[in-house]
Amino acid sequence: MLCISWISYLIVYMYSYDAGTNSVTKVFDIATNTIPDGLTLDYPTSPHAGPGQTSRVHAMTKGSSSDEVIVVFSSMTLPTEYSEAHAKLPAEGMFRGYVCPDPPQFARDLFRLGDDVSCLTSETIYNVFYKYTVAEDGLLVNPVPFFALENQMTPGHLGGAIVTLDNGNVLWGVGDCLPYGTDGRFASQLDSEHCGSILSINPDDSSHKIVAKGVRNPQQFRIINRKNFPGKDVLIFSDIGGVTAEEVNGIKVKRLLDSDHIANFGWGRSLVDGKAREGTFYVGAGVMGVLGTDPPCEGDAPIKEPGYEQPWIQFGRTATDYFYAISGFAVAYPSFDKLELIWSEFNTGLIMGTTKHFTIKSRKYNGPAKGFKIRLYDEQGNYLEHGTNDLVKEALGDEAAGYFRGDPRLFHYPDGTAGAFIERTGTFYRLTEIEAPSTIV
Repeated sequence: MLCISWISYLIVYMYSYDAGTNSVTKVFDIATNTIPDGLTLDYPTSPHAGPGQTSRVHAMTKGSSSDEVIVVFSSMTLPTEYSEAHAKLPAEGMFRGYVCPDPPQFARDLFRLGDDVSCLTSETIYNVFYKYTVAEDGLLVNPVPFFALENQMTPGHLGGAIVTLDNGNVLWGVGDCLPYGTDGRFASQLDSEHCGSILSINPDDSSHKIVAKGVRNPQQFRIINRKNFPGKDVLIFSDIGGVTAEEVNGIKVKRLLDSDHIANFGWGRSLVDGKAREGTFYVGAGVMGVLGTDPPCEGDAPIKEPGYEQPWIQFGRTATDYFYAISGFAVAYPSFDKLELIWSEFNTGLIMGTTKHFTIKSRKYNGPAKGFKIRLYDEQGNYLEHGTNDLVKEALGDEAAGYFRGDPRLFHYPDGTAGAFIERTGTFYRLTEIEAPSTIV
């Protein structure tokens, strides 16, 4: 069985991992492979977003068969086969407002900032979806586009969560298409706008529909079925928060795909009550371009609030933890005994978890599950006080120059076990739950 991954968003090497032989093979190299016609993957010298928002390959997932892989490129232009995107940003000028602090500056279009304001710039980009064939030698060949959507390249929320359903359709987490500091505005709550939504895309005919809204910046999807019961698949996904709540959410796939219902996870300003939600909290409008304090928390939202999906877990920031954002999660039953879910954090490198399983029955929900920090040990039994950041220190030594943030990304190996990929070092690890050492008091 093969698990396809990539090492760098910008350099773009794609590899196949053979679990049977524990071997890795390069299957795509952007420097030598032919780029699909029409795509422009060379960004301006001064890109409109930081490294975290700039990518040539944004995501990938398995196709509808074992010899097919789906790759999502981020391009400045459309492929030659298309004259326009299938899903477009909100109509020009539909959303206007003030941006930047001290003094506020008026933007004619919040979804096309361009060079209108001094604190932020942006460029319209296209997420273009391609089917690739896996050749006999394992290389990716014969790219065929099947879908394209518009997003805004800016220091903000470009999403990128992706998973393939059993019927071959692809779920895609768009992101709210806006910079940091804001509450998602009204677009994330509209049934007609793809920004702030989860899309279901049919690779065969390019049709798509919005199946969920109110999602800020999802970067990882995982479908689980705890007891392998037919029709009981659950989509689990992380949603990076503003300054109030980092979330892991879940919803039964059958209900997600219900054509008469669009699931609402709360992000964005509601047309009904004028409130925006993040986790189980209300948040203010915020100021676009303000990092660290906006959008501000404005109080608790009701648990089991009618019309809104509730998070499995959520966590926030404290004066001592220096949390920045959730960076990945794993629901890996082969690796866990008591743990139901673990997740990682970008800045601190810590791994956290919960022993409470996700419930799909709303009557049993009584609030987000309790989470806790997990003590991490290496294979020699050494305690890693600073979580995965200690692995960066071990790998880079003096080269790290005293700064050990590694940006851990949790994932699942082909056998379902939990893994951690450290972006800074390019190293993969396997995670296993163990009994606490007797030395812990």
